[in-house]
Amino acid sequence: MSRQGKQGGADAGASGGEVWVWLPRGRDQELAPAAAEVLYEGGALARRLGAALAAYSGPAPTEADARWLAGWGVSVVRSLGRDLPPHPVCLGGRSLLAPLLPVPPNFPPNFPPRAVLFSADTFGKVTAPLLAAELDAPYVAGASGLTLDGGRFVASRATLGERFEAVCRLDAGRPVVVTLLPGAVGESPRPPRIAADTTPPLQLETLPFTGAAGGTAPLLPPDPATLDLADAERIVAFGRGAFSEEAVNMVRALARALGAVVAGSRPAADEGWLPFSRQIGLTGAIVRPKLYVAVGISGAPYHMVGVKEPETLIAINNDPEAPIHAHAHLSLIGDLRQLVPALTRRVEQAGGAPPAALAGGDRTQARTP
Repeated sequence: MSRQGKQGGADAGASGGEVWVWLPRGRDQELAPAAAEVLYEGGALARRLGAALAAYSGPAPTEADARWLAGWGVSVVRSLGRDLPPHPVCLGGRSLLAPLLPVPPNFPPNFPPRAVLFSADTFGKVTAPLLAAELDAPYVAGASGLTLDGGRFVASRATLGERFEAVCRLDAGRPVVVTLLPGAVGESPRPPRIAADTTPPLQLETLPFTGAAGGTAPLLPPDPATLDLADAERIVAFGRGAFSEEAVNMVRALARALGAVVAGSRPAADEGWLPFSRQIGLTGAIVRPKLYVAVGISGAPYHMVGVKEPETLIAINNDPEAPIHAHAHLSLIGDLRQLVPALTRRVEQAGGAPPAALAGGDRTQARTP
């Protein structure tokens, strides 16, 4: 998207107020990579508005996280003091954050916020539209960015199969709620201020949260068949080298054994082997899985740009010169009709876990005879 207007001072009506960002977390409650993206967009917008940048979080930040957040220009972190589930429960049609909103006429000086930014993960997709309704604010889903142009917010989002970009212009005189598409900013941005002597003190607040954090019902594991690719921790993806009914069935069997999501390259979607919603790459989804198994994928740049920093990448390909091997921690070179079933059996014997030999992350190659 155009970054016009991201430099300089406030230029939309009265300055002041706050821009809120919700800090996304992974299942281990560590800050997710997308946190840097919402802070990048939120911080740039706050500077343009002359507003303070306030971060909201489930658990309180660690000392290291607090220093990192201060480097982004965050002036206050308001935490709920508790972990929240990544798949929040909607209670009575209200957002999980509704109990935090002030009741008239007891409005604090910085309420309502100028803008509220979430990552477009599962938590954001559920919470943001409900919060927008509670704030009586317009809502933009899956934006690639949010900036300011004169007296209007400008949000961009891909549409029509990502062939076009829709530009939403909204009155900056009222709040706006936006979910930001993970990976849209590009490589994980870094805080603009990281030196201790240039980082202002960070105010920490614990909010009197009285809402339910998902009730008492147990959280069930997500169904890999319907899980959003951006939320998937394990992915088995296939490309042109696996374009046969037999090979695709083997890929699906491996994914079932791993509890992984099945995805693919652009040719796999173009030729009808899977829906476009399961495509990874430049014109598809951007993923950050813990485990990525690439079956019959060459590793071309337009695909690998969508695979961000997997903890373990396994490449299965019969071409020893394929670019995918340069990215892989383990390369299995040979006929996938032999390798994929063999790997599936190993996973099943291990109870659904990848072979222990992969845990070290060393880059190795194995070949079939």
